[in-house]
Amino acid sequence: MNFRSFSASLRNIIDAFFRGELLMRIGADKYFPHIAYTFMLFWVMILMDMMIENTLGKVEKNREVLTSLKIYHSQKVVELVSIDRVTTVERLLKDKGSAVGLPEKPAYRLGVKEK
Repeated sequence: MNFRSFSASLRNIIDAFFRGELLMRIGADKYFPHIAYTFMLFWVMILMDMMIENTLGKVEKNREVLTSLKIYHSQKVVELVSIDRVTTVERLLKDKGSAVGLPEKPAYRLGVKEK
């Protein structure tokens, strides 16, 4: 087989491909539905893979946000526990110049008249 016949065959195959006759020339036109189905399956697989990657990216971003929020929550819990102590509250009130403090007398209830 010489170069001219090879180049002519190659040109003929390329022309048939662009005219849409390649499958008929090689006798695969009866398998066209199978080829189209396989192409569709690959297309759906690629589309689903892209959707899954997008979802996993969102999950990773949300996981980072949750981690930072857990740290923030822990810090606030520590602050709340430290403020819960009576001495700390008294000190904070005194620093702010407030006259409020611990009661000196016990609390009493106001009486409600019964009918």
